[in-house]
This record gives sequence, structure tokens and C-alpha cells, in this order.
Amino acid sequence: MKTQNIMILCTLAILLTGNLVSMNAKAGGPPLKDNSCAACHDDLGALVPQIHPSIGNFESCMLCHTTDSANQEATKFSTEIHKVHKNEKANLECSTCHVR
Repeated sequence: MKTQNIMILCTLAILLTGNLVSMNAKAGGPPLKDNSCAACHDDLGALVPQIHPSIGNFESCMLCHTTDSANQEATKFSTEIHKVHKNEKANLECSTCHVR
């Protein structure tokens, strides 16, 4: 009986942890500050791949690359942009780009 209770508790803990990680990864997060990218990047066009369609400003990026508000699933863009700014090239706080 004791072993069964421990197994049930471990299973619930794993499910809860997975759920919390999933919610964190999919959350759209707070809105971006106005012109947040241009605060650090002078030429946004230099940041996109050569084969990418021309962009005018950062707001045009969000027309295609925003999270789906119906299910709050992250896009490749939102995942990669956070990886680069939190781990790889910089270690910025969320408040650098997002309004609280």
C-alpha cells in the first residue's frame, strides 16, 4: 500500500511539473514595449535571413510571427528570439523588451 501511494504521488508530481513547464513555454507573455527591438538594433533588416521577405519595422514581424491567441502556442520565431536574448548572445531580463 505504501509503495502504491508513493508511485501515485510521484506520477502526480511528474504530471504537475510537465504541465507547469508546458504552460511556461506556451505563454504569450506580456506585451512588447513600443519599438523594443530598435532600442538595441539599428538595422532590423540585417537580422533576418537573406531569403526572408522585406520588412519595414518590427511590428510587421508580429503580423506573421506572433503566438496563436486561441491556444497560446509558441511559434518558432518566439522560441528562437527568447533563446537568443536569454541564453545565447545576451542575458536580458524580460522587462528589457516586455511591459509588465
